[in-house]
Amino acid sequence: MTSILKSLPLKGVKGGPHYYILHSTFYILHFTFYILMFLPSCQDSSGADDGESLSQRFSDYRYHQEFDKALALIDSCDQAGLWYPERCHYDRGIIYVYLLKNDLAEQEYRKGIEATKTGVHDHVHVLACYRELARLLCDNMDWEGAMRLAMEAHDFIDALKSDGIDTPLDSEAYLDLIIGETQAKTGNLEGAEKSFQAMWRTFQKMMDEQPDSTVSYVIINGLYGVLQGYYSSQTGYAYMFNWFDIFDEALARYSPTMNSEDVGNIRFMRLFYEMIAQAETGHTNRAAALYEEFVALPQSHDSISDVYKFAILRRIGRYQEAADYFDSYYARVAKQFGVEDRLDVHVNNFSVGYQLYRKTGQTAKALQMADSLAAKAELAIAKIRNENSARLATIYDTQGKERQIAEQQTLMSKQRSLALLVVLVLMTVFFIIYSLNRRRHTKRLAAAHEQLETAHAELLTAYDKLEETTTAKERIESELRIARDIQMSMVPNNFPQYEGLDMYAEMNAAKEVGGDLYGYILQGNKLHFCLGDVSGKGVPASLFMSQSARLFRTLATEGMAPVDIAVRMNNELAENNDRGMFVTMFIGMVHLDTGRLDFCNCGHNPPVIDGEFLKMEYDNQPLGLWEDDPFFGETIDDIRGSQLLIYTDGLNEAENRQQELLGNERLLELMADTRSMTSHEVVDMLKAAVEKHRDGADPNDDLTLMCIQLRR
Repeated sequence: MTSILKSLPLKGVKGGPHYYILHSTFYILHFTFYILMFLPSCQDSSGADDGESLSQRFSDYRYHQEFDKALALIDSCDQAGLWYPERCHYDRGIIYVYLLKNDLAEQEYRKGIEATKTGVHDHVHVLACYRELARLLCDNMDWEGAMRLAMEAHDFIDALKSDGIDTPLDSEAYLDLIIGETQAKTGNLEGAEKSFQAMWRTFQKMMDEQPDSTVSYVIINGLYGVLQGYYSSQTGYAYMFNWFDIFDEALARYSPTMNSEDVGNIRFMRLFYEMIAQAETGHTNRAAALYEEFVALPQSHDSISDVYKFAILRRIGRYQEAADYFDSYYARVAKQFGVEDRLDVHVNNFSVGYQLYRKTGQTAKALQMADSLAAKAELAIAKIRNENSARLATIYDTQGKERQIAEQQTLMSKQRSLALLVVLVLMTVFFIIYSLNRRRHTKRLAAAHEQLETAHAELLTAYDKLEETTTAKERIESELRIARDIQMSMVPNNFPQYEGLDMYAEMNAAKEVGGDLYGYILQGNKLHFCLGDVSGKGVPASLFMSQSARLFRTLATEGMAPVDIAVRMNNELAENNDRGMFVTMFIGMVHLDTGRLDFCNCGHNPPVIDGEFLKMEYDNQPLGLWEDDPFFGETIDDIRGSQLLIYTDGLNEAENRQQELLGNERLLELMADTRSMTSHEVVDMLKAAVEKHRDGADPNDDLTLMCIQLRR
């Protein structure tokens, strides 16, 4: 298994948790096997090699990963005319795929396909460009684009056949494979089965016409692609059983002609797919029995096999064992595919990890999954924002078109003047020549004028798009300002007037809208209060914050104890909480006549009381994660004469330009000499300390502070 995986660099694709490595394994097998089949036909299709085997040199460079030399060789052969342009574009695309520069590879493949419009010299490599470009589109989940391209390639093959030109059967089969994959992944399983059967009929022709040794890898790889196509569709598992028999028959026929290590790896993956199909169609006992055979294979001892074990164990209900593999699996995905800003990857992986840790009772790791997903989502959103900015920059580049128009107008003016001078000089002597020249210049001016009109129309279109973009941006900013005003109106700005009570709170969002909240309800001599921090940031967090604040006010108005409020809020927030959001919260109730404080801390930072962190017996979970979980309340007999500070982690985790935290020790130092301050002064002092610590750095989190003092 390791030898094949090391033969090519892995690259990121989209799908479920274990799908990333599985699909890349398929792509690597496809790529390696097809190149082995395709190289012999490349040797003679592009002209002479000028006295030495340039094709062999290119293969050696690629094998030893000397990619700069390979590209230099292609450019040299292209300039000297030793290889046809179609082959040069294809070979450059191959190297760019090795280098993970898929955008450049796509450009080269499209240039190779352009030969169908200008005159084909090397139809074999044109078909190869079609094939590899369709594969890239599949990897980018552009199913429609891949389907259209494969159908276009079929039309090209039909045109070649009508001209009496033979086409490679393996190219036809592979195009049917790609069409079947796109149909399977878009839910058209019946159509996919027809396309796969068409591929198999073509393979049967190849088996009749060609020696086993030249087609073995191509056919086995194609059948492997069918299993992968149904597997990645996530619904076509029942179709896989018929193909297992076909696969086994083909492998039995060709295994004597194949490398023994490759055969072992192929049987390993074949068994994996059967376990998946058995488990997904309800035959979990059969899948569990096959799993014992699976782990006995030599390939299962390779570290990369952990991902396959993870996929099976999760499906047959052995959650604890699956959870044991999750950490090492996700570390491999993050390292090999570089998915720091891929939101789809993190949603799939973290949601599966979250469910596993929940089912195995590992609450701390489940919370870690939720926190990590929120953090990764911020990176992905930032990437989307940057891409939008880049598109706006492209619109601004239309200024360059204005300069081009001005230069064309100047050139045309000179040409008209010169033409007029020539006509005046020659008019009396050469009337016929004058007429011809005038006609020629008139046509040239008409073409230039048409170009100007086209450029002007494009410029107007670009300006319209720019105006629409600017208007949309202003509307979004206005709506965010309104959302912030609404959010700020939900937290109280006036604080209770009660003899001996000094209370003040303030909330500052890091962005336009935030996820922090606080509130209080004063009824008679009982003061209910809360302060919380919603997971994540932005608009989703602000909506969850609004719901949490409304629930607190409603339940506090009923006079409920803090622990009862926590239970009711948790059940309400957890219901239909598909996004997995939660809020940490400190809920308290002060008896103003006796100073007694009843409180329930729900996963929130410990408050500071009289310069020390409040020591609490219970560490309850945040609100909104799981329904019907127990919560425990606590009591302080008398807080009269004490100073109580409740805060969010925007205080102790504030970062400066060097990403250094303000920290808990610094927080206690700041609170050491505040006994003579009012609550308002304490809040202002802490805000100033945070601002000084940031030293100009942008806020990394919302900051909310509440200070309560009750005189004796």
